[in-house]
Amino acid sequence: MLRSTAGVWQSWWMQLVAGLLIVAFAVLPWLWIGYEDQAILPYTSNDALGLLLVFSMATLLSAFFARRVGYGGTKFAVVTDVGMVLGFIALAFQATYVLEPGLFDGEISADSVRHLYFLGTLFAVFQALYYLIVKLKLIAAAPLVALIAVGVSYWLQVVASLVSGAQSYAQYLWYAGPVVLGLVLGVLGFLKAANLLIWILSLVIQWITPALFESVAAVGQGTERGVGSILGALVSGTSDALVKQEWQIPVLVSLATAMLTSVVLLIVHKVRGRRY
Repeated sequence: MLRSTAGVWQSWWMQLVAGLLIVAFAVLPWLWIGYEDQAILPYTSNDALGLLLVFSMATLLSAFFARRVGYGGTKFAVVTDVGMVLGFIALAFQATYVLEPGLFDGEISADSVRHLYFLGTLFAVFQALYYLIVKLKLIAAAPLVALIAVGVSYWLQVVASLVSGAQSYAQYLWYAGPVVLGLVLGVLGFLKAANLLIWILSLVIQWITPALFESVAAVGQGTERGVGSILGALVSGTSDALVKQEWQIPVLVSLATAMLTSVVLLIVHKVRGRRY
């Protein structure tokens, strides 16, 4: 569908609009939640994980859009990114104005300082991930997708928690991230040894990332200061969470999706080859 409307998105202002729409979609659940405190963008002191999920979802969607519709073109990727950046800046100002109105008069609390540091760090990290996923070949981009695909699972669970009657399906939505990774690995294929190594690496990364997300969120809402203490908290938090975490079913879901996608694509390519 995106390819069929690709001509619509070749205008620079439509790419800008696409970036804004992607951010709006990523933050949509928190627009609902935000009625409680009138801040749309999640705030680090009470929802650092939510902030991480918004960046993850926006990065995955925009990278897919730039690769699929923009064919990985640099200009297309940059203009789309400008739209995303403008969207995040607007949301950051709105949240800061609502929760910390004194900031614009030179007054700022310790929570807001930590929020701005956390927000800035996430912004820099996900900007780098966005451009790497867009510009690198799929074999190199797949492990990066594995690094943030779990954000899709968390994001959908947040949506389910807000929809009446959907809470009972939240446990199944956890496997959405592994399905996304499986589709990427399936497109990559398994006929080359290097591709199989990337499959293994991506699955290992997928196993680690839920614990890493929880640990990053805990650090964001914690009181650690200094690079050493923050890194120590990240390592210890991630290792502790890994022990308690289920990994077998997500790996199997990714593998099954990847194998099915690869086989279907192989059959399609063979059928097309015979026709021509």
